[in-house]
Amino acid sequence: MANAKHEIGVWNDWGKLREVMVGYPDATVTTDYHPCLSWMTEEMKKGMEKNAGKIDSEVFPENLKKLQKQIEDHVKILEDFGVKVHRALKFFAHPEEASFLDEVQRGCMPFPGEDYFRVIGNNVILINALRPPFRRKQIYLVRSVLEPLLKDSNARYVACPPPSPHYSENDLYLENGDILLDGPNVYVGFSGNSCSEAGIAWLQQFLGEKYKVWTVKKVKQAFHLGGLLNIPRPGLVFYYPELLTEGLPEPLKKYDKVEIKVEKDDRWCFGCNNLSLDEKTVVVPAEYEKVAVEYRKRGFKVIGSNYDMTINYGSGPRCLTAVLRRDP
Repeated sequence: MANAKHEIGVWNDWGKLREVMVGYPDATVTTDYHPCLSWMTEEMKKGMEKNAGKIDSEVFPENLKKLQKQIEDHVKILEDFGVKVHRALKFFAHPEEASFLDEVQRGCMPFPGEDYFRVIGNNVILINALRPPFRRKQIYLVRSVLEPLLKDSNARYVACPPPSPHYSENDLYLENGDILLDGPNVYVGFSGNSCSEAGIAWLQQFLGEKYKVWTVKKVKQAFHLGGLLNIPRPGLVFYYPELLTEGLPEPLKKYDKVEIKVEKDDRWCFGCNNLSLDEKTVVVPAEYEKVAVEYRKRGFKVIGSNYDMTINYGSGPRCLTAVLRRDP
């Protein structure tokens, strides 16, 4: 569109970061256990059963304060680098939105911005097909901010087909935490805990022949692919070889590789959940200093910050950030 007022576009995961959306943790509510969370430990399940449906600011006030600080520190890193940061809503505008699908699974974790939407080229895909039912309500904190940004832009806007509230293993699920972008190659993690085969097939059909969607199989207990694999610049990949059951997809096999080992005290395995600000600058959690060392060896400037509480909720710097625009 020659007269577009606002350019939207992401072609890879390393181009200079220009524009993002980040959420707030204020509406966080402890969730019920659900079959889609089968990777959780017994200790985690017991904690969920005890506090399900309770507002975290009341039952875990110190956790929430720490979450708030770490997310605001993350926003400052982005803004100091010159990134334009939009914020999702703090709270739902309507009670019906806040209680959406509560009869299936109570809870709310609205701050992992990566799963708000995915931009591939100028395609903006609203993520409302998350496998955990409780997370699908977060679109109501996002749409009123996102959609005005897309008006009169060059964006092609679509929403994932929503799964049925009746949970089924074979429904269409798509989670952006499992999607990496490498030019025309799109890598999608698959373990049966997040994206489904139907979701991956839908993504390929929607994107068309311009893109090739590769399924990257991972061990059942692993979380999103974005924590296990990272492409910080062309020709370089960081990854956990132990957690990818069939190894790297074909296009990445020729790249220079940095192998990350699974540490006994790292239950999330988030060593690759790093956010590239450009081809020479990357945000790495202070909790992963061994990984930061490997970046520095290869000439990167590493910006470190504490993300231990956000990671405890399943979100590193990459997870916290919904990317609207990068340089090609």
